[in-house]
Amino acid sequence: MSAAADDDLRAALVEGATGWLAGAYGCERRRRTLAESGFDRDAWREMAAFGWFGIAVPEERGGLGLGLGDLAALMRTVGAANLPEPVAAVAGVAAPLLARAAESGSGASAVTGDLNGLLAGERIVVLAHAEPASGFDRGVVTTRAVRDGASWRLDGEKSAVEGGVQADVLLVSARTEAGLALFRVGPALPGVTVTPFRSLDGRALADMRFEGARLPDDALLPVADPEAAIDAALERGALLTMAEAVGAMEVLVADTVAYLKTRRQFGQPIGKFQVLQHRAVDMQIALEEARAVVDLAAEADPGDAAEHRRAVATAKVVGVRAARRISREAVQLHGGIGITEELRVSHLFRRLVVAESLYGDDDYYLRRFQDAAAA
Repeated sequence: MSAAADDDLRAALVEGATGWLAGAYGCERRRRTLAESGFDRDAWREMAAFGWFGIAVPEERGGLGLGLGDLAALMRTVGAANLPEPVAAVAGVAAPLLARAAESGSGASAVTGDLNGLLAGERIVVLAHAEPASGFDRGVVTTRAVRDGASWRLDGEKSAVEGGVQADVLLVSARTEAGLALFRVGPALPGVTVTPFRSLDGRALADMRFEGARLPDDALLPVADPEAAIDAALERGALLTMAEAVGAMEVLVADTVAYLKTRRQFGQPIGKFQVLQHRAVDMQIALEEARAVVDLAAEADPGDAAEHRRAVATAKVVGVRAARRISREAVQLHGGIGITEELRVSHLFRRLVVAESLYGDDDYYLRRFQDAAAA
């Protein structure tokens, strides 16, 4: 496909998503979703019909075969709309993992079924990797899977799993005698406890406990080099979270500038005061910096592991610091109204606070950048 055709397809995806989110999934529907389960199953199927979950899945596996840049462009729209569903966790993290596993000839039939169900919006599959004691260290995995005859016994804990409350299938990382592995786990299995909770911005997350959960032999996901596959999946999640954040920041900057032009004090719009103009300009500069590094990371070559790691780390560090500045300034410049439930500023503020630590905070990614630069 030509570059022009790629650009046209990306533009069509973003335009379609923007129109649907503004119309069919407006503020009232979002409020209702958050007040109930935090997840709209009908909306999820509509997203699947638009092809969202197959953007990063090869065409031969039923996806659109597009790149990470296309998915990042979509996620900016998702972030601007403050969508509560775990789109990035499914489309950017789990779906490519399943597609990678489906390439294996052995034990891939169940994986293919999961992938097809995911693409159709009928099955929700998410990665469960982080643990209570791991912090942001991806190498700390104490969950264990032990062979027990023709089955596996799974014991351990996972924390803050995006989409874990609604998941039909969990991709659980665990240590085996052979090393790190991924397992397909049904959340309703005996020995699996799912504890739901809400993040600061109202999204549904879950902690998981596995106590002697029995898994069939084919629960082992046929992924070559699971450690590298998990790391790549989490890098995609981090980047897409920052793409979402850029979308949220764009709205905050636009809303703040509009407010400065309309809010009057001392007989004139407060935007006439030079000190507030300077603060608005600083917000715009921070936004442009974040947008630039996220776009650069989204187009970086994943085949060059060190360069891609540096690009994602830069996007996370610069993006988080920009989000922190923009969200705080948006609230400050709006005054008391900036923290009310009626204004989307407060909702986007909370989303950006959550984005700071998803997949690792800026300090963690600064260390990753240093390690990649020294390699």
